[in-house]
Amino acid sequence: MDDGAAERNGRGEEDAIAGAVAALVARSMDHPWSVGQIGEALASPRACLVCQEDRDGGLIGFTLGRRVDRDLVEIDLVAVAPECRRAGVGRTLLEALLAAERGDGVTEFRLELAAGNAAALGLYSAVGFVVVGRRARYYPDGEDALLLSWTAEDAEAGSGRGERRRD
Repeated sequence: MDDGAAERNGRGEEDAIAGAVAALVARSMDHPWSVGQIGEALASPRACLVCQEDRDGGLIGFTLGRRVDRDLVEIDLVAVAPECRRAGVGRTLLEALLAAERGDGVTEFRLELAAGNAAALGLYSAVGFVVVGRRARYYPDGEDALLLSWTAEDAEAGSGRGERRRD
C-alpha cells in the first residue's frame, strides 16, 4: 500500500498481524500490550482495526478498537512508529476508523489517555474528540487518565473542540 493510504483490515483479524502490531506497540508506547493481549483483541468479532503501511509493506501505524454496542466503539490502542509521527499518519488512521464505523451505524467513539500526553490530546482534539471526564491516579505511576468522546452530534454541530460535560 502507498504511504498516506489507510486500509480497514476488518473484524476478527488473523493472528499474523498480531506480531506486527505488538512490535509497533513495543516501539511506540511506555506501557505496551503483550502479543497475547493484542491477539485476543484482534480475534474478537467486535474488533475494529485500521492499519497503515509504508511502501515496503511495513506497519507504520494502526488504531484498534472494539464495538461495545450497536452505536459505540471504544478505541483501545493508537500507535504510530516514532519516525513517522507528526506526518498525519495518526489523523489519517483515526479519520478512517471513524468513517468506516460511522458507515456501519456507530455514532460515538470513546477512548482514554494519560493526562500528560499532550501530543495525543492534540491529535484527538484535532479530529474532534472532546474531554468528558478524568480518572484520578488511574495509571500505575499515579498519572490521571482523561476520558474523551467523539459523537456524530458534535461533528454535525461543528463542536469537536475543547471539553464537554457529560450529564
